[in-house]
Amino acid sequence: MKSLPTLSTALAAIVLLAGPARAQPDIPLPEHPRPDFQRPAWLNLNGTWRFRFDAKDEGLAQAWQKGDATFPLSITVPFPWGSKLSGVPDTAPIAWYARTIEVPSAWQGQRVFLVVGASDWQTTAWLDGTKLGEHQGGYTPFEFELTPHVRPGTTQRLTLRVDDVDRAFKLEGKQGYGNARGIWQTPYLEARGKAALGSLHFTPDLDARKVTSRCAWPSRPAACPRWSGGSRAARPA
Repeated sequence: MKSLPTLSTALAAIVLLAGPARAQPDIPLPEHPRPDFQRPAWLNLNGTWRFRFDAKDEGLAQAWQKGDATFPLSITVPFPWGSKLSGVPDTAPIAWYARTIEVPSAWQGQRVFLVVGASDWQTTAWLDGTKLGEHQGGYTPFEFELTPHVRPGTTQRLTLRVDDVDRAFKLEGKQGYGNARGIWQTPYLEARGKAALGSLHFTPDLDARKVTSRCAWPSRPAACPRWSGGSRAARPA
C-alpha cells in the first residue's frame, strides 16, 4: 500500500517547526507534555515550588497572592499533594503554590502563556499579585496569558491557589489510592507569535486513502479551513 504524502509531509512539518527539545534533566518529567505541539520557546515549570495549606480558607482574605505571606513548605510539581513523590501530606483541600519565574529576554514582543496540563480542581493564578484568571476542572489542560504583565529578563513571582473542596457537581475518580489534589500534570511557560495556531488535528481514512485536517486559529478563524486530500492533492472540505 502506498504511503500518504499529504499526511507524512504535514507531520514532518510539525516536527521541524517544533524545534529542538528544551528538556531539563534536573527536574521530574523534563520532556514537553505535548510533543506533537511543541513550540521552540518554552520553559518547564516542574520541580520545587513553595507551598502552603489553607485549611481555614483565609488566603484570599489575607491576600497571600501579594507576596508578603510565608509559604513554609516545599512541594515537588507535578505530583499532587498527598502523594509520596510530592513530599507533602494531604492535610487540607485548599493549598497555595508559589515560585519565581524569569521569562527570557528573547521572548520580548511575543505573547507569553502559562499552560497547566491539569490541576484538581479550581485553580486561580496571579503574577506579581495581578490576577491572570481561574479555571474549574481537574482533567484537562488550560492556560492563562501573561503578556500584559510579564517583564522579560526580570524575576517575577507566580502564585497559584488550588481549591479541591468537595462539591456535589464535581467529577470524582476512584479514590482507592487516596485523594489526588492540586497540580498533577506539567505546567510550563510558552512564547507564541501574535497569530498563533491553536490546534491541529488529522483524521486518516485508510479505506478512502485520504486524510482530513482541521485546525483552530483563534485570531484568524477564516484563515484556517478544513482540508481533505488523498495521495495526490488536498482540497477544502
